Amino acid sequence: MIGNILISIAFIGAVFSAVMYFLNYRGYQNALNLARIAFHTMATSTILASVFLLYLILTHQFQYKYVYSYSDTSLPLGLLISTFYAGQEGSFLLWALWMSIIGVILQQYTSVRGDLEPRVMAVYSLVQSFLLLMITPLVKKSFCSYLL
Repeated sequence: MIGNILISIAFIGAVFSAVMYFLNYRGYQNALNLARIAFHTMATSTILASVFLLYLILTHQFQYKYVYSYSDTSLPLGLLISTFYAGQEGSFLLWALWMSIIGVILQQYTSVRGDLEPRVMAVYSLVQSFLLLMITPLVKKSFCSYLL
């Protein structure tokens, strides 16, 4: 439940960040601070969701489907940690985690370069939103039920 909320917040933050960066590129100067806040909200939510999933795996919380499906109490610590990305949702979450960390670094780098930040971060936030769309709970459930 907490992980689903965090992923949903991250998705909304990524979309909002992409829109605000685009608006800033088009000339709305007051949208830049909102875009930065939304991007940091997305990155924080993604990092917290990843930490929460890792906590669930390491503490053997088998009431969650992902933990039950991919981990076991007999696994050594290294293999237990690797169950984080054993399933499709975990793999996409790992990619989203790395993109969030790299995105914060990229945002700091492009903000120093002047007008480069809105162009670069609009595209980067859009890519991040598509990645988070793959694991957003509401979209994933409705899309999968449509296919089956």
